[in-house]
Amino acid sequence: MKKLLLINAIVWAALIIVASILFKDVPEYNYFFLGLVFAAGLMNSLIYSHSRKSERSRC
Repeated sequence: MKKLLLINAIVWAALIIVASILFKDVPEYNYFFLGLVFAAGLMNSLIYSHSRKSERSRC
């Protein structure tokens, strides 16, 4: 599950970098950037919390 979390973080980082380059001229760029950062954090925390629950049940 740690590999999935790492791959997900790398994909989100690449998406944020590419979107920052492509959409830097958009007037609502700050909201778009904050939305992407929030979504990345939320996704990583959900994957982490789900993996912690499944590890506890295996014991």
